[in-house]
Amino acid sequence: MLVKRSLPLTIAALVLLLGADGVHSAEALPQGNGVPTTVIVRVVGNHGMPLGDTVGGAAVTIKDVETGAILASGTQTGSTGDLRAIMQTPRLPTEQVFSTKDSASFTAELALAKPTVVEVIGEGPLKYPAAKRRASKTVLLYPGKPVTGDGIVLQLYGMIVQIEAPKADQPLGIGDSVTVRATVRMMCDCIIEPFGNWDSRKMSLYGEVRSDSQVIGKFDFFHQGPKGLFLGDYTIPRKLKGTDRLTLRVVASDAEGINVGYDEHAYPLVPWEQSRDATGREIPPIGK
Repeated sequence: MLVKRSLPLTIAALVLLLGADGVHSAEALPQGNGVPTTVIVRVVGNHGMPLGDTVGGAAVTIKDVETGAILASGTQTGSTGDLRAIMQTPRLPTEQVFSTKDSASFTAELALAKPTVVEVIGEGPLKYPAAKRRASKTVLLYPGKPVTGDGIVLQLYGMIVQIEAPKADQPLGIGDSVTVRATVRMMCDCIIEPFGNWDSRKMSLYGEVRSDSQVIGKFDFFHQGPKGLFLGDYTIPRKLKGTDRLTLRVVASDAEGINVGYDEHAYPLVPWEQSRDATGREIPPIGK
């Protein structure tokens, strides 16, 4: 009596039975397909937190360095994250910083057929074009190896500065005293104030008065509240009689001078008595 033995089927035999196309390894995937690879990107303010929805987030682009093809693009969304965890918690250099709950990020699902060198570009804050900056990094992505945790972190340098008053094009009287109100924040919309996490006492904040592209005067700003609001006073010199316009510029920077921001408005100049109506109140901005 013949006894049939069951022999183990080798990989080679399996290939012969199924045909050459029956078995694929990740590396053998045809061009155009790829291994799903998750990539997290975070655009953050230098010395700050992720750029969240309050500043419009940040635009993110992932580009293949070799071919120039755009592999993914979109907008970073979410909150700025946990202030205590990000800014106040001691940690080792290798520990995660920004990957707190709901922290703003951009997630891409790429299909990589081979190890790929990419350029990751971040630009923001999108809600404040005058403060918008750009940063990029070049990294190697490996098929199937996800980039998680903090992800690829891009730091943007700068500050968001906005002149709140006087409004642009409001007539200013020659010889009159002008109170300039400005808000100053980090790129993440984080509040700058004395003794705060972003201490205004360690920063430089001043105003420039410019005429015909020349600086004709400077004045200091002081924190007045609500949080992030600063005031500065300047008297428009009578020597400007006959000048049509001047520009007020507010400049802010950190102690190192690497995070800098400014805002400026141009104003028409009129004789002092024409800058106020019969009740002594300031004339509203032109066109209002």
